[in-house]
Amino acid sequence: MVNGLLGPGEPDEARARLVGGLVNFLCVQDFVTDRDQCAQFIAFVAEQLGAEINYPRTNPRADMLSFARELLKYDKGLAALTFSVGIIAGPDCARQLMRIAETARTDEQVVAASSEFTDREVREAHRLLGDAWRVGEARVHAVLDHELGAGAPYGRTPAALFDHLCGVNTQADGLPPALVLVEAVASLAQPASREALRDWSDAWARGVGADVVRALEERRRTIAARPPADPQVSRCLVVMVEPADDSSADVYVRHWVNASPGYWEPVAGDIERVSMDTLAGAVERALSRGASRWADVGESENDPPIEVEFVLPFQYLNHDMARIELGTRSRVPVPIGLRYHVHLRSLERMRARDPAELGRWRARWTQFKKVGVAEAHRWHGEQGDRLERWRAGLAANPRLTAVILDVPALPGHGLDALIIAIEQGVGVAAWDRRADSPDLAGQVLTLLLAHPPSQLPSKVSQIRKEAEELGRDSLSVGKHMAFFWDDPYRLVDCEELTA
Repeated sequence: MVNGLLGPGEPDEARARLVGGLVNFLCVQDFVTDRDQCAQFIAFVAEQLGAEINYPRTNPRADMLSFARELLKYDKGLAALTFSVGIIAGPDCARQLMRIAETARTDEQVVAASSEFTDREVREAHRLLGDAWRVGEARVHAVLDHELGAGAPYGRTPAALFDHLCGVNTQADGLPPALVLVEAVASLAQPASREALRDWSDAWARGVGADVVRALEERRRTIAARPPADPQVSRCLVVMVEPADDSSADVYVRHWVNASPGYWEPVAGDIERVSMDTLAGAVERALSRGASRWADVGESENDPPIEVEFVLPFQYLNHDMARIELGTRSRVPVPIGLRYHVHLRSLERMRARDPAELGRWRARWTQFKKVGVAEAHRWHGEQGDRLERWRAGLAANPRLTAVILDVPALPGHGLDALIIAIEQGVGVAAWDRRADSPDLAGQVLTLLLAHPPSQLPSKVSQIRKEAEELGRDSLSVGKHMAFFWDDPYRLVDCEELTA
């Protein structure tokens, strides 16, 4: 299996079913029946794989048969296809694709997945999980990610997820991860389903021994003590950029995916070495991996939008991250800020181990949330001894929770002032990246930061979208706006990669 889907090593019968399902699915999609769109679609999938895939343009069914067979030669072929379909046709279409791939598995494979449980126990677990699955996949995964310490695959039926976890090593307390899934669902289910699921777990534990019974009781207490979901925590991709230490212009790029809304439990992904000129490709590949986790997570209308956060060293904070282009091989690449909420964060501060600095950071963030509006300190661009007064003003007034720069965050302009603000614990900042920023920019940013904290990311996104629609650079502050949003309670383990 590859990312929970059938890959190049699967049995011939299952592989044939998968190819047939993919062909039938693709042939009814508008982006396939339109040949120009189809060419872009296939080029986009190939870009995700770093491969060349031919598009013969004979007829749609023959073309898609050739495409599907070629795609399945790659370990990440289905993940790339799912991401591309999600980008072009939306998440509902991507979910449909993943379900088609899932049904290519046989019943014999499902039963054979378990070595901890009897066939009868597996079938009963499948039935009980299916009855209770309306609790919501995203909520179940939030519990699983916390309890198992690793991301369980998204987009599977309850039975398929149970079978996948049967192949994961037993926990240190003796509980199989598949049983932890049953307990996670039980903790969220209605009373009747909860009782039935726990009866199943209890019966299995009693058959193993007293130690496992005690471990199950303790695990239930742990799950019950889990804090409630935070509605402000979204699905998120965190991208860290760090310069290479060999005098080249290259950078290391690492990412984390926070898959479930409500809890901050990011899972680390791959590390790449690229240049700043090719950074967009690395970001797009990271988004592809994130999308493979998000594709089948049910969204409610109250879930916050997906965020992309760039953890950057000081020297890159003025880089135009919000307008990194996605789909660079398509006719109309789209700035990332039009699809996601994009924030900047400080690499140096996140990596710091100074308790005093962390204390200042958390104190100002708490003040920001408590008051419900930012009290901004504005830097007008003067240097020299003004920096000392700037530092003193911030240090003496813990009520200052945000910074507005009238100049870009570049050496000799606003970068030194921003670094001081970060050292003093400020977590929110905004500025116009242009050296010739109009006076209007400062007014727009001042009005922006007057919004409540819960609304700020959405307001920034709105300004960026409106700026792209206006197309007037002199007035479109949103095209050039940098937004620094650095939450001290949403950290990642960003150890040095160049050491």
